[in-house]
Amino acid sequence: MKGKKRINNFKKERLRERFMDAFDIPKEVVMDLPVISLTGNREISVENFSGLIEYTRQKIRLNTKSGILVIEGIELEAKNMTAERICVKGNILHISFIV
Repeated sequence: MKGKKRINNFKKERLRERFMDAFDIPKEVVMDLPVISLTGNREISVENFSGLIEYTRQKIRLNTKSGILVIEGIELEAKNMTAERICVKGNILHISFIV
């Protein structure tokens, strides 16, 4: 039963992607995907995240539709955080997704 549900979800995602491509709609708008902007290794801005999971000076973990976004570095500090956007400053060493 789980496999069938996974296939149906995949088909729905593909249909959404085709719809967005046909009407030239940004994917992050329809699918609520995170938009990540990196300025060198000193600043990262993340839009469309759904929650802050972990916050230390060395690691910040954010929940997103694409999985958990992990930001690792030195002296990390969250700046300008709102319900939809967070800006992290510091010495960013590593960025990864846990899916």
